[in-house]
Amino acid sequence: MSAPPASQQAPGPRLAITSTYRQKRRQVARACDGCRIHRIKCDDDTPCSNCRAKGRPCSNSGGAKASTLSQAHGEIERLRQRVSHLEAQLERERERDGIAAAVDEHLSPPNSSASTSSPEDGLRPSPDDAVNSIWEGIELRPARSPHTSWFGPSSLYYFISRLSVFLSSSLEQAHPAVTMLPQSASSSTLLNHPPADDEELERGADFLYPDLSVDGVFLSPTQEEYFINLFWQTYHTSLYAILDETEFKKHYQSLWIPATNSRKPSAIVDIVIAMCMQYGISALPSHRQGDLGAGDDATVAGRWHYRRGQMLLASELESPTISTLQCHLLRATYLCGGSFHNMVDSACGLAVRTAYQLGLHMEPLPSVPERERQMRRRLWWAVYFLDSKVGMKLGRPFLVHGHKSMPGLPDDQLETARLSGSMFAPIGQNATWLSFNLHHILLYKVTRQAHTSFYTKDLSVVHGRTVWDDPWALDTLAGVLSLHTKRFDEWARAVPDALKAKRQDGAGAFSTNGSALEMEQYAPLWLQRQRVLLELLYHHLSVTLYRPLISFTSLPREDSAAHSIALKCASHAIELSKITHQVLSSTPILDGWHEAFEWQWSAAMSLVGFLLADPQGHSAAAARDAINIAISVFDIFGANFAAAASAAVIMRRLALMVDLVINQNSERGQYQDDALTGSMDVEQTASLGPELSGGLAGPNMEPHDSFSVADFDLFDMAVGVDFWAELDMLWPGPTKA
Repeated sequence: MSAPPASQQAPGPRLAITSTYRQKRRQVARACDGCRIHRIKCDDDTPCSNCRAKGRPCSNSGGAKASTLSQAHGEIERLRQRVSHLEAQLERERERDGIAAAVDEHLSPPNSSASTSSPEDGLRPSPDDAVNSIWEGIELRPARSPHTSWFGPSSLYYFISRLSVFLSSSLEQAHPAVTMLPQSASSSTLLNHPPADDEELERGADFLYPDLSVDGVFLSPTQEEYFINLFWQTYHTSLYAILDETEFKKHYQSLWIPATNSRKPSAIVDIVIAMCMQYGISALPSHRQGDLGAGDDATVAGRWHYRRGQMLLASELESPTISTLQCHLLRATYLCGGSFHNMVDSACGLAVRTAYQLGLHMEPLPSVPERERQMRRRLWWAVYFLDSKVGMKLGRPFLVHGHKSMPGLPDDQLETARLSGSMFAPIGQNATWLSFNLHHILLYKVTRQAHTSFYTKDLSVVHGRTVWDDPWALDTLAGVLSLHTKRFDEWARAVPDALKAKRQDGAGAFSTNGSALEMEQYAPLWLQRQRVLLELLYHHLSVTLYRPLISFTSLPREDSAAHSIALKCASHAIELSKITHQVLSSTPILDGWHEAFEWQWSAAMSLVGFLLADPQGHSAAAARDAINIAISVFDIFGANFAAAASAAVIMRRLALMVDLVINQNSERGQYQDDALTGSMDVEQTASLGPELSGGLAGPNMEPHDSFSVADFDLFDMAVGVDFWAELDMLWPGPTKA
């Protein structure tokens, strides 16, 4: 029998093996950490069989392993970026937490009866006898206001109240201080108006929205053009870079009605005109201001345009635009020049909320054109700057918190300047007219961080005492500020040389060595102003930041950190006074610049406090000379607006008080914490007064205006300088011109 064909033969073992399907190898998503380290196979069980057998923990971090040099570099760079991101996030969280703590912290008015004795130097109070330090504030009634307002510990007004309490407690044994009549330093005396009664104060709201049909001091088209042109050389370059010059001019031209001298209403145009009228008229002597001063004072010139712009702005509150925010920012500057501080605070609040409503706190989308992206960034950081300025000046909580979604800082490069709408030439080193705006913001950012750290520092002070009674607390706070000194130095180094004011002896910019500025003769006026203002702002913020370390109750040791910070405060105040006087007396750069006057007033009052706290210190002579310089500055400003003239009178009287303290301490031969507690009789005061006033006579000090301690109320007079304006000046009724 023949064998069957091969194809019909029964399959053998070999064929059976090849016909069965090969099972797919079980895949493991990723070996656990232990198996990966030991290079053994791992399964998907949790824990895996290997780890169970070895009795070790089974984990899988999932971290990427760099097997090549390029992968290792990539991983390092990724980790660096992650660390930078986390550090920035942590910094924002710290700032937000610090601000929230400052908001929640209860602040009470100062206690004038607090003990003036100090604990033992260097001894920290025990936890059982200590409570958390509470920063205080003050409630005061501004001139011609029926209600009080609260100002916090960083404000000049709180410092003046501390100084006033010190003088009152020192002089009350022989000559108790009496309250001076409010009109002596208020707007009613400055403007020759009778004092207001309670009925007039109560109806003050009637002036807020008078009939627009009432004739006011409005401008012709030619006059409007003159004042608008001032804006681009002043506020636009040296304060806010928040308007597109090209777009604004197109908008302004479109408002004019053909064949008429009238234009359509515009809030942004009216507020710009009001600002520039206030600035431009304040730069002129009083006898040259004419009718545009409206017969009152240059600081409220343009109030009719401001009032009309405000009424137009009210209709935009429900549906705000970029222009709405620009108006809020600009009107805050106008109100600040007129010393309406609470209204400035309110304008700042509206600016902050409007910025949030417009989404400016978010980084602009990539699809947004670069020109608009940069404008949105400049607007947001202008809001941040205004909030920082108002919060630190008035001692009130910040409204802008440290959000994670803050947009990037605005750019200042050549291409950005070209897209800005303004045609200013570059100033060198890749710096442009926008560089001032950037470094202006950065300076406030550094100062705000130091301010927040200072006032949120957790301190333990014995119950019933303040930080000024406790040397340990003062040194601790001084240490907080010292930690931020490096940031100020870094900021100064980062400022382009083209923006730094050069010194005649070759000293570096932002120094306190007293050297004069070297003014570049052929530099444009806007650039010279940027340089001067950046220098003055640095010294002003330093004075504000360091001033709380001046103690009237216990004099820190000369080798202490607190004493070093107080000396820094005096050094910056002296430098600010010298620079302001040099620039005012030799150039027109600061003419009409109200903020420069406010900085000088803050510096002068800080110097008075410094000298009364330590009249025999090493810097006392330089500080006393700087007070004379400040008086000269007030005389120069006083020729143009009344508030500065009042400041000159007050500072002359304070100079006599300081000289009296210095002479008494010289006779004793040593400083005592309770200086001036000994009696000062009338004969002694009278004998010192004429001698000390011999070199201080000026146009604003009448010959019969003799100095009397009993008639001198520092607080009422000093507050009158800061709150000299009355509400009906800004909102005039139908009966006022």
